[in-house]
Amino acid sequence: MGKSSHKRRAQAKRQIVDPDTLATDSQVHTPETIGRMIAGASYAAVGHGADTPLFNQFIRRLTQIELSVASDMRPTALLALDIQRRVSALYEQGWQPADIAHAIKRQFTVRAWRLVIAFIAADARATDAVHRAPAAWLNQLEELHVVNVARDAIIGGRDQPLAVWARVEKLDPDEIISVAIQVNAQLLRLPVVSVLVTPPSAWGASNKGLPPTTPRSSSSSAPPSASAPPSASASTADIDAKALKLIRALLAKAEATTFPAEADSFTAKAQQMMTRYSIDAAVLASGAAGDKRASGIEQRRVHIDNPYADEKADFIAVLAHVNGARCVWSPSLGFATIIGFPVDLQLTDLLFTSLLLQATRASAEATANDRDLRTASFRRAFLIAFADRIGERLEATKKSAAAEAEQEYGSALLPILANRQVAVADAFAEAFPNVTFTQSRSLNAHGWHAGRAAGDRATIGTGEAITSG
Repeated sequence: MGKSSHKRRAQAKRQIVDPDTLATDSQVHTPETIGRMIAGASYAAVGHGADTPLFNQFIRRLTQIELSVASDMRPTALLALDIQRRVSALYEQGWQPADIAHAIKRQFTVRAWRLVIAFIAADARATDAVHRAPAAWLNQLEELHVVNVARDAIIGGRDQPLAVWARVEKLDPDEIISVAIQVNAQLLRLPVVSVLVTPPSAWGASNKGLPPTTPRSSSSSAPPSASAPPSASASTADIDAKALKLIRALLAKAEATTFPAEADSFTAKAQQMMTRYSIDAAVLASGAAGDKRASGIEQRRVHIDNPYADEKADFIAVLAHVNGARCVWSPSLGFATIIGFPVDLQLTDLLFTSLLLQATRASAEATANDRDLRTASFRRAFLIAFADRIGERLEATKKSAAAEAEQEYGSALLPILANRQVAVADAFAEAFPNVTFTQSRSLNAHGWHAGRAAGDRATIGTGEAITSG
């Protein structure tokens, strides 16, 4: 780091962390002075200004104040206001409930995550999200256990979310303040991002009549009685869900069987269905949209956890490419954004979740009998090679399905698919004009070969991703 950078950071620290904020007990405390202490502690909590000794000083001082002033002047009361305002502000800056929850969970403990969930619930209650939020927003709130859509109710989020959380967690004042400031600090660091779902300020009086969407985590243990082809409105998620249920059922059968040949048969059928459904949707949507080539293109964020987040991002980029979508990875934010037509985004998301389970199991099997291979470099190379081989397999299946579809649709199919590719590329370039590409890196040879071999053997299933180093 250059001297100028050090000077700029030191200057910023002096401006935010004024030594006077660590005044003696005799100081008259006001919301302004306590607010300055909270700002200083937040600056010292995370990021470039992280300073553990200084952070601990602030926590001790704020705890003393917490125990000595009136309730409305306590640091926890001011922190609760700050966090609630910040959550509301982030919604208007492109962040969604699941994005905020992920940003806290990947940085801090599950306890901190539960705190931000309490404030997400409070905002949902204040904005009457159950009756006003679009379906995509409600799906996220339901996955976070903030909303019970069936009962038409908000779970939690009543008065004083910080105080209620602290009682449930059974924390001392210094612990309450420490966690709350960490959450506040992380929320303050989050930048403005693209608005993908209508934020609360733009909601109507009622969400009745708004188009439904299917939650990303929805699943079915059995196929529907019939599989209908996509309609002319194939870009809507409720149509896609019918095909996804059947695909998931095939994948579940592939995982359940102990016979490799049968598993391969189910897997190949699922892959073929994905490609064919996407092609059918493209043809029908083309007829409905006419010359509106980019009609229906959407963006979706996929949250990626550590460890090996970069390699997992490479994985989803491979799957997005095979399915006609594009992907950009935001490592500092912990999510990948995939852009394309809704059918293709859902298939990419489904495959990503499924194949990470396969990679986890295969990696564990590859290192089970050799402790020397249980290294981070092996697992990184394994995951990249696994994704590379899976991408080749899916690409081959896609070409085969496209050839079959061409026999049915004739020469009109290729221009339709080409137009979709151009439309996605143009939308990607417009949404991410300053994207940069990662450089190639050296990989563990043992991990690469093991990952390629595992990619040959893989079936597609659903479950947990790689979660431990």
